[in-house]
Formats: sequence, C-alpha cells, structure tokens
Amino acid sequence: MDGVEAVFVDLSNVAKDPLLGFSADHAALSRWDRLRAVWLRDHAGQPDFTLIADSTLPRALSATDQGRLTSMVNSGAAVVVADADTEVLARAVASSGIALSNDRYVDHRKLAGLHQARLVGWVVRGENVRLQERSLERLLSAVISARAQKQIFKELGIAEDAPELSYRWFCRDTGCRETLVAIPRFERRDPVCPSCGGFVDRGAPWQSPIWIKIMRGPDELCRFVLEDGERTFVGRGQGDDVVTVGDEEEADEALTFLAERHVELTNTEGTLHVRDNNTERGTTLRRQVKGHLGQFQPPMPVPADRTTIVGLGTKVVLGKSPFTIQIAGSRGL
Repeated sequence: MDGVEAVFVDLSNVAKDPLLGFSADHAALSRWDRLRAVWLRDHAGQPDFTLIADSTLPRALSATDQGRLTSMVNSGAAVVVADADTEVLARAVASSGIALSNDRYVDHRKLAGLHQARLVGWVVRGENVRLQERSLERLLSAVISARAQKQIFKELGIAEDAPELSYRWFCRDTGCRETLVAIPRFERRDPVCPSCGGFVDRGAPWQSPIWIKIMRGPDELCRFVLEDGERTFVGRGQGDDVVTVGDEEEADEALTFLAERHVELTNTEGTLHVRDNNTERGTTLRRQVKGHLGQFQPPMPVPADRTTIVGLGTKVVLGKSPFTIQIAGSRGL
C-alpha cells in the first residue's frame, strides 16, 4: 500500500493476547512490538499508528511498561479511555481508517458509517503471525442459511428448543469466514465452528430474537435477525440501517417498485412491528386464512403513521413488487 494509513490500535486487545508472546504479566507491551513489526513487514505504506488503551490496561502492566505507556500518552502516541473498543472503531470510521483489533465488535454493528472503516486482526500459528482483514459488513446483520441450519440440526440431533440455541456463538479464528455462528457443532462436548472446526466462544443470550427472511417470489434472498429494541429498514437503498434488497447493477426492473427505505421493521419485546415509510407504492399485509395452509386474506394496507403487528405466517408485500418479508419461525427455520 502507498501513502499514509491511519491505523487505530486496540492496545489492550494486543497487549493481553498471550499468543503474541509469553509474559509473566497479564499484559505486556512487547506483544505490540511484535505485532507492529509484522505490520511493517507486510505493508508498504507509511502507517500512522494511534494506540488506544482502556483504563484497565495500566494496572495489568509491569512497572516498566506502565512507565513506557505514560511516555506514549505524554508524546501523543497513545491515549487511555474508558472504552477502547468503541473509541478504536469510532476513530476508524471517522477517518475512513483501519481498526487493528481481534475484537469481534458484535455490540457495535449499529454504529453509523461502519462501512467506511476496515478491520484488521491477526492469527498466530506457532511462531508465525499473519494479519487478516475481516469484513465489517458481516456485523450489520446475521445472515443465516436455512438449508445449513436444517442440516446441522439433523446431524447434531438438536431440538429447536435446545439450550445451546439460546446463546450467540463466535468463532475465535479470525481467518474463518464466520463471525457469528448460528449453531455450533459439538465434538466431545466441546462447541466448535461448523465452518473451520475451531473453538467458539459463547456470548450473551439472544434478546427476544426474531428471525426474518426476504423473498423474491418463491426464492429466498437472505435472512437476518432483529433483537428486542432493534430497528431496521428494508429497501433498495444502501446504509448501515438498511437491509438491501437485490442488486441495482443486475438491472432488476422489480427494484423500481421499491423505495430506498421502503418499510421499517422493529422488534418490541419479541413482537415484530412494521410501518410503511410513507412510500409512493405502499406496503401491504397478506395474513393466512385460519385452517387453510397456503391461503391468504385480501391485502391490507400498512399505514405510515403507526406500526402494525406482524405475526408468524403473514407476508409483508413491498409495493407491487415480487419482494416479501416473512418471519422465519423458531431459530429461522
């Protein structure tokens, strides 16, 4: 890379990673020295490093490293803040720079402008360290394959109400294509990533999740999850708060029936609420006829001045297009 690169380093994340080098202390700045050398080896451009540490790091360092960190802060090379994760990502977004961290940032996927930053982590294999760029777009929604879920359920013999499914799971391997693992595989009672076989970490429980799928006629385009209190739009536009339908580069005429932010979806305590975003072509609901699978009631307009509750089995039709939104059911199946 040519030119100056703004690189915002999660110093706490680096200094506390034992794979970057053994230390009798919980954290060591020598681990940053090693990672910095790897960066300079692999990147031709001139880096402008800003080291960002959280307030817990100094007391985890040796007295010598504490003095070194103080010198870094005094020279302007480092800052100490209450929440390094948020600060690193916010600065990277603001400057269209790079966040150097192995943090998954799963709690920051609603940050505005997320697509403007790059996220680089590292993988340690014995004595070798390599840098690995990861996509931040994956944080915008948890897109799950229905076919993959069904196959994994079958292989594992897991019931849909199994306790393992109540939690988020995250693959530890930054080189893996998975960030959020919908359903882990278990080997000798240890949860592992179904894609790479690496170990996974159990995160916090899902908060009243609703699994939603977007259809084009009979074909599923994608699915995502909304947790309690979350809101998103669906339409043909781009943005951190939009689940984009289709690809305008494919010249799909059906997209002309959609607004950029066509419909608003909100999860309120596990119930899906929908609101038309005052669009020209409107949004309608098609509810199932009770006792008649596959039969639907006449379309009912979705108002723009208030939300409407959407239940399981109801189709949300976007304008006069073939695009519909549906609740995917338990765990997205």
